[in-house]
Amino acid sequence: MKANTYKKATAFAAASALVGSAIVPVAAAPAETADKFSDVPTSSSHYETILEARALGIMTGYGDSTFKPDQKLNRGNVAKAFGKYVVAKSGLTLEEYIEEHDISEVENFTDVPDDWSDSELVTYSKIVKEAGIFKGANNKLNASNLMPRDQIAEVLVRAFGFEDQEGNPKISDTEQSGYAKSIEIIYENGVSNANPYHPLNQTSRGQFASFLVRAYKVAEELDPQSPYPFPVESVHDIEDITITVGDTPELPETVGVTLESGVTTTKAVEWNTNNLATDEIGTYTITGDVADTDLTASVEVVVNKPTYAYAVTIFTRPGVPNTIQIDTEPLSDSALDFSNYKFNGGPLPPGTKIKTSEYGMLIEFPTDQEVTEDFEYILEIQNVKTASGSLLIDELIVGEDGEVEPVNLKIPGTFAENVPPTLVSADYVIPSEDSEITDTIQLTFSEDMAPLYYEYVSQYPEDPWFEYWEAYNSNLSYNSRDDLIFTVDGKKIDTYNPSVKDGKVYLSIPPMEVDQTSTITIVPEGEDNAMLVITDDSVAKNPAVAPATKTITKDNVVVIEPAEEPEEEAE
Repeated sequence: MKANTYKKATAFAAASALVGSAIVPVAAAPAETADKFSDVPTSSSHYETILEARALGIMTGYGDSTFKPDQKLNRGNVAKAFGKYVVAKSGLTLEEYIEEHDISEVENFTDVPDDWSDSELVTYSKIVKEAGIFKGANNKLNASNLMPRDQIAEVLVRAFGFEDQEGNPKISDTEQSGYAKSIEIIYENGVSNANPYHPLNQTSRGQFASFLVRAYKVAEELDPQSPYPFPVESVHDIEDITITVGDTPELPETVGVTLESGVTTTKAVEWNTNNLATDEIGTYTITGDVADTDLTASVEVVVNKPTYAYAVTIFTRPGVPNTIQIDTEPLSDSALDFSNYKFNGGPLPPGTKIKTSEYGMLIEFPTDQEVTEDFEYILEIQNVKTASGSLLIDELIVGEDGEVEPVNLKIPGTFAENVPPTLVSADYVIPSEDSEITDTIQLTFSEDMAPLYYEYVSQYPEDPWFEYWEAYNSNLSYNSRDDLIFTVDGKKIDTYNPSVKDGKVYLSIPPMEVDQTSTITIVPEGEDNAMLVITDDSVAKNPAVAPATKTITKDNVVVIEPAEEPEEEAE
């Protein structure tokens, strides 16, 4: 059995009048007013189908404007409902149907004789018996017996001729019922959506309305979960749309409508914007044709003078290159439109990401493309609006015509290179060409390296920040020791006083002869090195490539004369 396969029911031999034509039953049983029932809230799972059952003439309410959706049905109630439906579906009046089908000649159920006090039940019990919908055990209707849900499934299958589909819907509790097959059939045909089905529970009027309406839709090859396509009675009002001069309004693609059944749904709408002037302040009424109707929808578009907003702060995130944080009030979706940005006069770099939040937005430029050196850029932002509709700008100026004009927000920045420096050479440093002793190593990289220490300058002799930056630099010096391993004849030798001058890294070592061979190794971040602090001098401060090792011999020597000590002034 194949679940959710909606198929027009074949005409069951004794129920051809029920499914053989598409005559709207309203012609035979006029629907009540579409006013809501007082005891059927919109939150009810049967709300729409109850309204549709009334509009289709399948079920009606009571004179006090109630439907009594929770009232349990007995077999007599169901027999009447199906009998009325058979007659209405035939397109005949009750009298015409009785005559054409010789209902007076149909054998009574033994417990519903012709002289029964409920003459209506007598008539309709014969109609459903003749149609093969009710058979009755021992030719008894048992009209006062409450009707459980599994028996409802059985009479629905008989009435509409629903057929078994491929597959198995696996209803979890059908083993409790003698009508398991019928339960599966109405489920796979879309008449029921209950799993478990609760087959032995009594059937309420609300449930029965849903069963009947869905069965009716399936018989007409309609989706049982969608509203029945009654004519549209009215189009719902649409809230005004407010824009600023120069904007294009986002008109809804669909509008809410109320069908003649009282059910609400949506319909597509095609708008006519010929009389809309978005470059002029004013209020414009826009109309549109509602699909499948001769009705129109309308909406007021209010074009206002623009308002402006300014960024509170703009900054780049420390340690996170190629990012711009703009703090402002919440922004609209216009902030996510890449066409509203210019990067050095052109489009944003491929791979750029823009994230918005209640505090503004974060712009992240891509870092997966090789950038060999820092370069300056200007990010220009235009037509980005706040959630309240204000244009995000830099400032307002008075133009030549005396009108106030906005100036786009322009943010200068530096796009960081992302190529890490590589160790090119390592040399002993000697003070003169005839020197044979060294106490310093020079490391040359593929690009200039960043200073290891922060130089803090203050006009105050006892500035407390000096202590902070001293501790900061001391920490850098400590961490840099783990960056490098210096060995002589396989033995590790301590280094100290690391520094950077003219883009090169210098290390102090214990004095040693230059004819000794040594190695210097850059240690990658990990278990043996918590943080690699030797970086290039770019905005991104890219750490050096590691691991990397260079061997230093007597052939790797550079001469750097000591700086002259400044002469002391005579007192």
